[in-house]
Amino acid sequence: MTLLRAGDLTPDDLLRLLEELTPPAGEKVRCWLDAPDGWALDYWSGANGIVRWNSAGRDPCDEPLKNVLPRVTLGRIFAPSGELRWRVLPALGERCCRVVFLGSGWPSSSLDALPQREELAALSRDEATYPLWGQQTKHTPGEWIDLRIPHRLRYPADAETPAQGRVIAKVRVEIWKDNRGEPQFIRLCDLTASWEE
Repeated sequence: MTLLRAGDLTPDDLLRLLEELTPPAGEKVRCWLDAPDGWALDYWSGANGIVRWNSAGRDPCDEPLKNVLPRVTLGRIFAPSGELRWRVLPALGERCCRVVFLGSGWPSSSLDALPQREELAALSRDEATYPLWGQQTKHTPGEWIDLRIPHRLRYPADAETPAQGRVIAKVRVEIWKDNRGEPQFIRLCDLTASWEE
């Protein structure tokens, strides 16, 4: 059963939740983190892990999450079974971190700080898959190149370097819509890579 949990937390409460967060074992867990000084789209190995940190004007570098998380203003930790997302809204005052969990199978003890909500009962669920920017070829192993930006992208998606053709990264999302068909929640589920000619 899919659960919706949401609440406004203090920055310290959010960091504590992230430290205690335990997605289901065996799932690939990824994160999207956005801060004023950079961003990361990488595998999530827990709040004590390391991410590949990107920013303008310099090469990506590995950064400890304990240094990055206090600066993040928008974040998502996602796996096929669920997503925890947050954003920092200073106008909310002391409890300025709006946090939402949507999914199933994550131990509720790590999400106790977020009250359960009932909004999903009136919504219908759909799934979609969208291609991401860039392509990987035999000349660019491990990187998805997009000349329209131009940018080298590194997606946390398993892909074998093709001998011919290209590999395209895709994101699978879950969309919860109201009775008019308007999306109310969109959660990231998974990143995949597939070969195309």
